[in-house]
Amino acid sequence: MLALAHHYDELLTSTAGRYRARVYGQAMEDGMWGGWIVFFPVGGGRVIATDRETTQSNLDQLAYWASGLTHTYLHGALDRALTLQPEATLSRELDRLERLESAAATRAVTLEGAAEVARAEAELAHEARELTEERFLNTVAEEAEADAVAHEQAADAARRTAQAADGALRARAGKTRSRSAKKKK
Repeated sequence: MLALAHHYDELLTSTAGRYRARVYGQAMEDGMWGGWIVFFPVGGGRVIATDRETTQSNLDQLAYWASGLTHTYLHGALDRALTLQPEATLSRELDRLERLESAAATRAVTLEGAAEVARAEAELAHEARELTEERFLNTVAEEAEADAVAHEQAADAARRTAQAADGALRARAGKTRSRSAKKKK
């Protein structure tokens, strides 16, 4: 089974079209890894590949080899691949990779759409939270104001009661003094 060792972001252009290059490797019977450069046409079409370009001791070494390929080398490999007919086993694997690449592109579009929806939902949730917080704070302020008014009314009533009680005590004290003065006479 082929394993992706490296991919290139730059597009390669030839008379046959525009391609994205990837390096794939496959373990061989002796434990070494063979490496092929595979070209995926932009906008669809037949995937093409070179013959084995290298043999490396492991997949990491293959990836290291692939990371050093120049744009010129990749153009030459594309030209070689365009003149080759891939082997039957490699062809089946390339078809599978092409389907995977197409499925991945479709999934990426779907995920991008879902991300956009999620961003919009997050913005709506943020706005709803802001509105809810504002309503909550308004409610707290109104309740505090109502509590303050109730406390002020209770304080006024308590002052009036205290004044009435003080007046009653003074009146009583005055009566008591006047009785004492009458008795002394």
